[in-house]
Amino acid sequence: MIRIIGIISAVVGILVAVFGFTGILPHLGSTGIILVLFGGLLFGLSFIPKPVAVESAPMSFPETLAKMFFAPTEVFQNLRRFPRFLGVILVMSIISGIYTTAFFYHLTPERIANYQVDKTAESGFAPEEMMPKIRQDTIEAYTNPMARAGQLVNSFVGQVFFIAFVGFMFWLIIMAFGGTINFWQSVSATAYAFFPVILLQKGISTLILFLKDPVDVHPILGQNSLVQDSLNFLIAPSASPVLYTVLSSFSLLAIYSIWLIATGLKNTGERVSPTAAWSASIFLWVAGLSLGAIMAFFFGGFMT
Repeated sequence: MIRIIGIISAVVGILVAVFGFTGILPHLGSTGIILVLFGGLLFGLSFIPKPVAVESAPMSFPETLAKMFFAPTEVFQNLRRFPRFLGVILVMSIISGIYTTAFFYHLTPERIANYQVDKTAESGFAPEEMMPKIRQDTIEAYTNPMARAGQLVNSFVGQVFFIAFVGFMFWLIIMAFGGTINFWQSVSATAYAFFPVILLQKGISTLILFLKDPVDVHPILGQNSLVQDSLNFLIAPSASPVLYTVLSSFSLLAIYSIWLIATGLKNTGERVSPTAAWSASIFLWVAGLSLGAIMAFFFGGFMT
């Protein structure tokens, strides 16, 4: 099934790329290329053997999503024999897309685009004479329905690549600790561990979004989350973008995510020690914190 989806995605991607770059489907040329890469990824992954399934039946997809909130261990143990990840990533992409759409509607694409372009001009990342063209293209990309649809597709594919990569890193860490886990088990545990966090984060952020005045919402930082559950309230982004980003990593949802990932790896793998599972989970958190701090150091101007 994964191989078939990969082939279909690659064929559709080629068609979309051709139509996009010829102007028949404007703004979708790059999306076509991304779909081709997505198809190639699935086609390649389809040759990795899956664990042998026992006679027990897999949980239904809705059941796996619901039980992630009150019986995650049971879900992860079922994923041990019946690993899957595309469906839950698609659901997370839809949830994120709903929040992003609401965010752009509430703040207006023009305000977000102008803020982003103004910060680009202030940072000197582009020549001054190019700024009018960049502003026009950015507003067009944020207001054109076809371009927005392409961005949502790109986001889904990006999440698939990200989770596949993170799952691969977890697989390496578990193996380094002497554990036994299949690649598909690692990726499935990663995808499902992210789901409750994404749903809570985007769901709560959507409620907060429409309770706040658009003027009080940051056009860049607010696109990820409006949930205030971290220590970043101790400092303003303009005071120290790096420290603000580091403190943002110390949050209730981050702790919940670390626990879910460790629980997932321990119960989805064949033989994974708690030390290996927690080490892999904390490694991801530290990597995310470090990458965020580096991005804040170089692009801190966009946060002020």
